Amino acid sequence: MSGNRLAVIGGALVGLAALAAYGLTLAPDLTAAHWGGDGGELITTAVTLGIPHPPGYPTYVLLGKLFSFLPVGSVAYRFNLFSAVAVALAASIVTITAWDCKSQAGTDSTLKRTGDVAGGHFNMLQRVFYLKLVAISAGLTFAFLPLVWSQAVIAEVYGLNLLFLALFLGALLGKRPSLLTGFFLGLSITTHLTSLFMLPLALWLTPRRDWLKLGAGLLAGLLPLLALPLLAQSGSPVVWGNPVTLDGWWWLISGRIYQANVLALPAAEMLPRLREWGWLLLSQFSILGLVLLGLGFWLYARRGQVKLAAGLGGTAVLYLLYAFTYRQTDAIVLVLPALLLLTFLLLPVLQQMRGWALLLPLILLLLNFNGQNLRDDVGLRPSAMTILQQAPPDAVIITQGDPDLFALWYFHHVEDVRPDVAIVDDNLFAFDWYRQQIQGQYPDLTIPSEDDVAGFVAMNEGVRPFYIDKVTR
Repeated sequence: MSGNRLAVIGGALVGLAALAAYGLTLAPDLTAAHWGGDGGELITTAVTLGIPHPPGYPTYVLLGKLFSFLPVGSVAYRFNLFSAVAVALAASIVTITAWDCKSQAGTDSTLKRTGDVAGGHFNMLQRVFYLKLVAISAGLTFAFLPLVWSQAVIAEVYGLNLLFLALFLGALLGKRPSLLTGFFLGLSITTHLTSLFMLPLALWLTPRRDWLKLGAGLLAGLLPLLALPLLAQSGSPVVWGNPVTLDGWWWLISGRIYQANVLALPAAEMLPRLREWGWLLLSQFSILGLVLLGLGFWLYARRGQVKLAAGLGGTAVLYLLYAFTYRQTDAIVLVLPALLLLTFLLLPVLQQMRGWALLLPLILLLLNFNGQNLRDDVGLRPSAMTILQQAPPDAVIITQGDPDLFALWYFHHVEDVRPDVAIVDDNLFAFDWYRQQIQGQYPDLTIPSEDDVAGFVAMNEGVRPFYIDKVTR
């Protein structure tokens, strides 16, 4: 059996094992657990072919629409499953890539030296077995990292982003055509803007003569961004911005409204975040894993692969610094690509461990199963349904923030609960495009030309009753 076929079989086994673990711990409904407050909005825009918050995530919307047709569970459950499948596939790609990287990381020579010490009886079958074992261990280690696992059991964009990043790294490290490498990088950028941090790594490890092909592939991968003007005219009740104009399109895909959060963490919050994140990051690979990461970098350097190790490690540090200084309470999820990169730094250590290599993913599985288990999570349904049921007939429900708004959007627009009510958000009211959309959706309401929610309520008191409450208390 060829090495490529064995790699695919190993990847499939890892993907199935990861999917089984994720399936056992999958959230059954819409939830805000694991930093998943955006789930309601993402599901609503995918089902209705709308546009979620910047940068718009068109690839998630289009693929999510396909997943919404699965005849299983609630719509929210299908999108939780969407994340599980995406991360399981990412773990499969990590496995296949680890196999491809064996020559770069010195696996063959390591195994041959082991065979020489044993008296030359280390035959080809044994060598193939250990190659496969190391690759499987790398894939499972990635799959069972707690932060990775947390995003595999809820509806979020990070699982799909990890899949395309894994495909990008697989093409880059596996010496695939540069056109393909660029294509997967472009697709990953359409699932999260932080994938741009991978571009220096791509240039670092791609021969300069192939940069043009890399760029062409990158542009091809970015093509889903051109779907945003079409999605804006789909009739969806949820469309952020006005991407039918060039300025509106750029406002959306550049994430302009969030740029103020970059490098903006107040100094007073740095020490508390350092303490909190220190424990969170320590728990990712376990103490054993952190020791092995340092050893992995040393082994890469010892084998003359400093450029590869520096590229992987340097890009991981870039992600960590960006996430740490990002002014957002859920910024920890921005380190996910760093965990993917660090997994590959473990490869030479796992090769040295041989049969013991499976010990690390086993430890992670046992340590993290209960902590990531959302199987019994009640989610946002009880609180959201209470608000929708308590609101008077034809009421205008005023929400005060994304988690509340997004949850109500899902139940109102996807599950068609209380079609008589209007949902208006206090924060989004500041945007001209949002007030224009509200006017179009609810022509019976009078919408002020400025950000004046109090004035909006006063103008329409005799038209509809108003109801204000919190979903995620």
